[in-house]
Amino acid sequence: NVNVEKRMAMYRVYQKKENGKGDAPIYISFYLNREKIEVGTKISVPPKQFDPVKGIVKSTFEYSKDKNLIISDIKAMINDILVRYRLAKKELTRDLFIKEFRNPEQSQDFFAFCREYQKVRFQEIKGSTQDKHNSCLENLRSFKEEIPFSELDEMFLRKYILYLRKQRGQKEITINKNISVIKSYLAAAKKKGLIDVNPAKGLKLCECEDTTAPCITEAELAVLVQLYKSHFFKKDITHDSLEFFLFMCFSSLHIGDARALNIEQIGENDFWYIRIKMEGRRPRVVRVPISEPLRKIINRHLNGRKEGPLWEGLITDQEINKQLKYIARVAGIKSKLSAKFGRHTFATIFLSKSKDLNALKEIMGHKNIKQTLVYAHVLDQDKQDGVSAFNNFQL
Repeated sequence: NVNVEKRMAMYRVYQKKENGKGDAPIYISFYLNREKIEVGTKISVPPKQFDPVKGIVKSTFEYSKDKNLIISDIKAMINDILVRYRLAKKELTRDLFIKEFRNPEQSQDFFAFCREYQKVRFQEIKGSTQDKHNSCLENLRSFKEEIPFSELDEMFLRKYILYLRKQRGQKEITINKNISVIKSYLAAAKKKGLIDVNPAKGLKLCECEDTTAPCITEAELAVLVQLYKSHFFKKDITHDSLEFFLFMCFSSLHIGDARALNIEQIGENDFWYIRIKMEGRRPRVVRVPISEPLRKIINRHLNGRKEGPLWEGLITDQEINKQLKYIARVAGIKSKLSAKFGRHTFATIFLSKSKDLNALKEIMGHKNIKQTLVYAHVLDQDKQDGVSAFNNFQL
């Protein structure tokens, strides 16, 4: 380390005199791993105006202070690169130094870039997604407070994944979501030219299944339908919450999408919508067929209206979830019922009846089939039934 520090301090500032006529350019040289590196300052002055002993432009020359400041800044930049690599215990080669020196933005703090990028990006995405991004970046900050781009390589990300897994106790699905957010910022940095390669691009993550798909059974849904038809809860917020929940069970909609559905989006045989979570990315229209019970709920809320939101005067999501937990107790449902059960219940029942993963993918508005495979467990019984057919053959 002592030798490294000595090399860091041994700069030579000199001129390259060309034929001894006119101005001569000033250079700075130093040694890295016993290899001489020469850096141009883009400053040229007459040889008689340069002090070769002190390595500065003489004070008698016009703008000498500014030119000497540039020389000092370049020396500081060189020193900064050397110190950062030494503290990070990373080997600095000639090629790496030249790359960093030519692109000083490489030393920019990743979090500073994220804050700047969010000023534009956050205008395109919803508040819940913004919260997710900030949470993921806070996780990364807990691992390291300041991260220059030069440190963000694949090995750094592998160590971060181990940190999330071992020290934070996060599950693979959560880790994958964290890395996915970081990937998006690195992709933006690459597009801007701050990095040449996205270090997360080739990173292989553990395969995982999103187990956050709680639902109620077909029998439990039937109980809720009976409570609704009998007006067990009278016409109050509990009855309204139950009706809204059944709407989600029959429509496949997330609570936010269900609230946002307008009458103009409802047709004779289906309705269309754009998933809120996809509006800031690649939005596409999703069409969902209308079943008989869904049509009855829709008709109840039309009230002769031709436009505007289908649902009016709903209580908050938090209050709806509170009401659903009460409804579950009355119905004898042991699960802690909440609005998210509705969309998952639709998917589970649809797949158990249709066996069609691709059709479910389209109805759910999933980007790829991997998202739909969350519900594939309902096909396990069909596999068992299929294999059981061979039991008829007696050997």
